[in-house]
Amino acid sequence: MKTVSGTAISSKPLSLSKATSILSTFVSSDTGASQAMAAYLRRSLASFKELKQLHKDLKTNKSERQRKRHRAADDDEGETNVGESAALVLDPTQEVVQHELEPERKKQRR
Repeated sequence: MKTVSGTAISSKPLSLSKATSILSTFVSSDTGASQAMAAYLRRSLASFKELKQLHKDLKTNKSERQRKRHRAADDDEGETNVGESAALVLDPTQEVVQHELEPERKKQRR
């Protein structure tokens, strides 16, 4: 195995997308690397692309959740509270006590 040496050109952080692009350019260029090294670089590039896609999917899901939450908040404005209009569902095997059905009221001082 040959020894590889080099120096760092830049040490500033970069995005995953930019790193994938740089690696893609490097893999597609003729580096004179052995077949084993070329295969390793291709696998690395495939992993970077997969990670980039995962980040994109997660970002999309997050924005969809935020949109749904925003829509739900808009829909709730001007409508009755869910607790006021919700129907009571009981399990027939459960014993129900009357005070559990009524909402708790604050005790008033006289």
